[in-house]
Amino acid sequence: MSVPRVLPGARCSKRLLPLALAAALAGCGGSGAQPAQVLNGNGFSFSAPGGWSVKRTQQAVEAASGDLAVSVTVFRLERRYRSALWPKVVPELDAVAKNLAGQLEGSASAGSTVTVAGRRARRYDIDFARNGRQLVERITFLLDGRREYQLLCRYRAGASDQPEADPACAALGSSFRLR
Repeated sequence: MSVPRVLPGARCSKRLLPLALAAALAGCGGSGAQPAQVLNGNGFSFSAPGGWSVKRTQQAVEAASGDLAVSVTVFRLERRYRSALWPKVVPELDAVAKNLAGQLEGSASAGSTVTVAGRRARRYDIDFARNGRQLVERITFLLDGRREYQLLCRYRAGASDQPEADPACAALGSSFRLR
């Protein structure tokens, strides 16, 4: 029996998103001890460190400071997602993460299922190098109806023993809300 694809096809620009974000977020800004800023997008909100520069497009909201970044990007799914499809969607998401890691000339961790905004989501850490620096992009895919939310947090590898210790990543995952 053939299983219909839920995620956008290969023609979708999602697979190039980390490279585009890397170029777009190359600017820097200081974080200091400023309070967090709440960023709103099309149907969602999340917290980012205060003082980070913010860029918005129709599909995404991004905050960055140098190599560090948090963003949420929304994609339209080819078919409506239902929780019963989760076992069939996980292998597709695993393949997308592997493809993204290849584009960054890095390696992706085995995916893990996490809870974000009260829903099952799939999270991956992609280790890669840029300009002589070792970085990690934590990408979390959350599916809701006809939308896929891609939460991205970029931090310096080795900055801490536990990626959750990075305050920007922790804030992104815990503050993300669907509206």
